[in-house]
Amino acid sequence: MEKKRTKKQHYVPQFYLRQWCDGSGGFFPVKIGGIEPPQLKIFDAKSNPSRFCYENFFYAQHTGKEDKISQIIEERFTEIEGIFSIELPKIEKKIVNNEQITESDKFNLSQCMLFLHFKGKKYREESKRMTDYMIKEINKMTFPYLDKDPKMKAKMQELNITQEEMVEFAEKGKYTVDMGNIHHMRIMKDMQGFCNLLTAKYWKIYISRNGDFIATDTPYQDIALSKEFYGNHFMDREQTFILSPRVVIIIRCPKNEFGKKVNRKDITNNKAQIHTINTYNLMRSLNFGFHKDKNILIELDKIARFLYVYDKSQKV
Repeated sequence: MEKKRTKKQHYVPQFYLRQWCDGSGGFFPVKIGGIEPPQLKIFDAKSNPSRFCYENFFYAQHTGKEDKISQIIEERFTEIEGIFSIELPKIEKKIVNNEQITESDKFNLSQCMLFLHFKGKKYREESKRMTDYMIKEINKMTFPYLDKDPKMKAKMQELNITQEEMVEFAEKGKYTVDMGNIHHMRIMKDMQGFCNLLTAKYWKIYISRNGDFIATDTPYQDIALSKEFYGNHFMDREQTFILSPRVVIIIRCPKNEFGKKVNRKDITNNKAQIHTINTYNLMRSLNFGFHKDKNILIELDKIARFLYVYDKSQKV
């Protein structure tokens, strides 16, 4: 029998988001309406995770257009998510119970983080933006010499396009570069190397035993600490992963190569720090945050506006 096609393809797994649901299977979403200043809309009613973090045929070569590759990728990703849905709660339990976190645990978590990152929407948008920029810059450098290539010169004559027009076209950059989605997902073949690097970094693990950390549509965030376009080397960047309502991990380059690489901090009673972590995680995500407790989102809205004013005052 022909397999049923999957149209709604979630770039954040539903098993992951269900951690933030209450007994009825729902949570409250909060939507980012603006960044500067923060504009957050908290939904009045609870919603089901299946309604968020998906697009039709997201894993197709061209999102929204059904093809065979979207079904193959969706099937394989579903298998991988099934494994993580079993393994992640085990590691989370070890973290909360103050049991030893092994290198194997770190590596398994690294695999999950990067899998969620590379399959997600924010990485794809960033990758597309980078590809678009790089190709346009290359075109600006090469188009002035197109007429040196006999084949290109003949093609330009055939299309009645002058060299000056091509140079002007490249300089304006008013065109889009579409290399398809598979181009951006090829980085997954290098996941092993990234996992090794991530595992070797310093992990600061924050614990909220009451489950006050929020979820977002960007569970893993790779943050450039430099303002340069190309950011920093992977080891110099900061990574954040929201593992569960009880655990958030912030990963940095170790200051001491031979020092401790994992440090846990219980901030259950430090509401200010929890709200701050929640706010930065939400404002660095794409569009949505989630939690079963609406009051946490209401507090988050207040803190987001406060931190925006504070950060602006520090830059003056």
